[in-house]
Amino acid sequence: MEQGARRVILVPGDCPALDPTEVDDLLLAHPHDDARVTIVPDRHGTGTNALVLCPPDAIAPSFGIGSRARHEGLAREAGAECRIAEPPSLVLDIDTIEDLAVLRAALDARTGGAAHTRGLLARLGRR
Repeated sequence: MEQGARRVILVPGDCPALDPTEVDDLLLAHPHDDARVTIVPDRHGTGTNALVLCPPDAIAPSFGIGSRARHEGLAREAGAECRIAEPPSLVLDIDTIEDLAVLRAALDARTGGAAHTRGLLARLGRR
């Protein structure tokens, strides 16, 4: 913020299918003059896989189990507009073995991208 940042996106490191175009779209959807929080829930709808804050200190992030509801409550308390977005590549995070199967199916359904992730999943499948 000291250098003029007017918004920030926070994405945990367990979203391996991340599509940069979807990240751009999330950031561009935020006007610069209104307090807004965008929550990208996990595929179960209870966690948070991305959080866009405008301004960057609109709320204090609170990731972990049940974080979607916490983030919604924090936005409400701060008087910030809160919206939910579900870009396909960001709703997939890896917390369980089942999540790996869902990720593999999602990557199989699309062409290109995620070469390293696809390779890792292939190696894991051979074990």
